[in-house]
Amino acid sequence: MALPAAPVLSAAELPPALQRARHELSAAKFERACELAAPEFEFARDQRAWQVAAEAALVLARARGNQRLSESALRWAHEALQAAHLAGRSDLACASWVAVAREHAQLEEGGPAQRAVDEVMALVGSLQTPDALEAVHNGLMTVYSELGLTAMAVSCARRSLEYAQATGEAARVSMARTNLLVMGGVACEQLLEPDPEGARRLLDELRPHLEALQDEVVPLASPLADARLLRVRGALMRCEGRWEPAHEAFAALARMADMLPPALACSAWIELGLVQRHLGLLDDARASGHAAEAINPVPVAPRRAVDLRRLSLIRDLTGRTQEALELIRRYQDRRHHILTTALESSSAALKARLDEQALRVENISLRQRNASLQASVEDVRHLASTDPLTGLLNRRGLEAVWQGRDDESTCVLALIDLDHFKRVNDECSHATGDAVLQRVAQMMSNALRDHDHQARYGGEEFAVVLMNIDLAQAHAALDRLRAAVRDHDWHALAPGISITLSAGLVRVEIGESFEAAAARADRLLYAAKSQGRNRVVSA
Repeated sequence: MALPAAPVLSAAELPPALQRARHELSAAKFERACELAAPEFEFARDQRAWQVAAEAALVLARARGNQRLSESALRWAHEALQAAHLAGRSDLACASWVAVAREHAQLEEGGPAQRAVDEVMALVGSLQTPDALEAVHNGLMTVYSELGLTAMAVSCARRSLEYAQATGEAARVSMARTNLLVMGGVACEQLLEPDPEGARRLLDELRPHLEALQDEVVPLASPLADARLLRVRGALMRCEGRWEPAHEAFAALARMADMLPPALACSAWIELGLVQRHLGLLDDARASGHAAEAINPVPVAPRRAVDLRRLSLIRDLTGRTQEALELIRRYQDRRHHILTTALESSSAALKARLDEQALRVENISLRQRNASLQASVEDVRHLASTDPLTGLLNRRGLEAVWQGRDDESTCVLALIDLDHFKRVNDECSHATGDAVLQRVAQMMSNALRDHDHQARYGGEEFAVVLMNIDLAQAHAALDRLRAAVRDHDWHALAPGISITLSAGLVRVEIGESFEAAAARADRLLYAAKSQGRNRVVSA
């Protein structure tokens, strides 16, 4: 709902103590910012100076959020939201919702984060100043990054840079450009295997920004600005396959570790170790892993996806591969949960809009719009039940198929595992491993019937529900798939690799739960592994 207009105080007209608090916040002196802003909020609230109260509460929300004090940050964000409404300031309300979204995203609460983003999008059209628009898009970039929606984060980073340039503030432009390069580097790495042409286009877009950033950091004369430049330079060199320049950039960044925040210092050593390992400098890579471990800010028992991934990389570099594998599986499960809850929230919001529209549909134009929204809901549902890497069903989608099947029909459940798959990731790369998974998924779709249901069960494991078929026929079909995978020319992906699979099949009993059938199939899969792999075993 639009808020009524109200007189606006400029930054220079805010109380001096609040101006100093904002300065301390930008300098990352979060505790000092809180000490200055808290009394200003109390006084402004008592005086019913709602704009000042909202500005002070926003400082407190951002400072507490940077200190990872999420409960306090959310409380202050809602204080800011209430004060913004009382002040009639849609720009401050929008900034408050951004703060709410960021905290929920950092807590990996996808649904609440997405609902807060919806509130932001309802208000962003009322913003008029480049300063406010840059801040909102920068905040949305952080939210989407935390949720794992990298493409949307890159889009917000582009808009943030456009508005930062309109402000004419050099430090702001440099930071916005850095954010675009960081997000763009992450997106490039994700695109390299599934969409190399898309990765190339993004790299072409980012190169001029890297050159511009190199010129911008010189007058800033800040170690942190230099560190950010080295970070993005190393990431882009790696995406281009220029490993020696990437090594130089990350080595220089690691030498600055003592001057950097713990998270950035830890990441510097991890990135250096990954490049060293690719170059065959295995002892150096292990040493970099231990250096990262020494300053690792990750808690002992991590739960957040970003912490799980960081710790998995450290364990991998230091030779604890089994721990690394378990951590990366937990990371993937956690990331999928976050994304799913965010998508479900979007789906619920779209459905609510559909229900509202249904009450008003009186003419063809409204009916067409209603159909478009319904298609959007179906798209969201499809995303929530599909594995993004292979395009197959995910476990959630497979369980939904199981619940919807005819219980009286004859079907077979197969669990499939790629043999010695970890070697592919270790000896080639995770990108090669992803390409293998995609190729196997395509071969499964080609080998099996249209009415069979294939899913990526987790990691290198797949599951198939074969409908209206007896066990002998299913065994024969899976054995043909096994032979096709064994005989496929895998050298195009990486010289010297070969891929085989093992499978366990069971005929599903009437009324049998998915968990029970999967447990029986898993035992047969284990038998196939024990008998030498590259085989299909059925009950």
